[in-house]
Amino acid sequence: MLKPRYKGTTIEIKLPNEYKNYSVECTYRYIKPKEKYELSMWLKYDGVRDRFRIESQEIDTQLIPGTKETIQDNVCRIVEQMCAAKSFKEYVSRYKYTYKCFDKGNEIIENAKTTDTTNESN
Repeated sequence: MLKPRYKGTTIEIKLPNEYKNYSVECTYRYIKPKEKYELSMWLKYDGVRDRFRIESQEIDTQLIPGTKETIQDNVCRIVEQMCAAKSFKEYVSRYKYTYKCFDKGNEIIENAKTTDTTNESN
């Protein structure tokens, strides 16, 4: 039988207007030996199902204190602090660049398909 791996609880936090249409998906899980929660964060753009990993030493592998009752508030506070420090600016820029590259590459491939189809019919 397949054994599932518990990855934690996930909450999504809509970012303020300066990051219009973006949200942060935060997954946290309790690490019993450390008596803390492990937090992972993903940047999401409304309308796109893909997630963009937020990676930095402080956030990606951060262990944060809390209890079942306080953990969501603690995660929200971290996201608020990151907003105040403009920490998401870099990630939004990278996200936009990644999708701009994807769109350009997709355009090249679609044009190549059209050219191939046109050449085949000649």
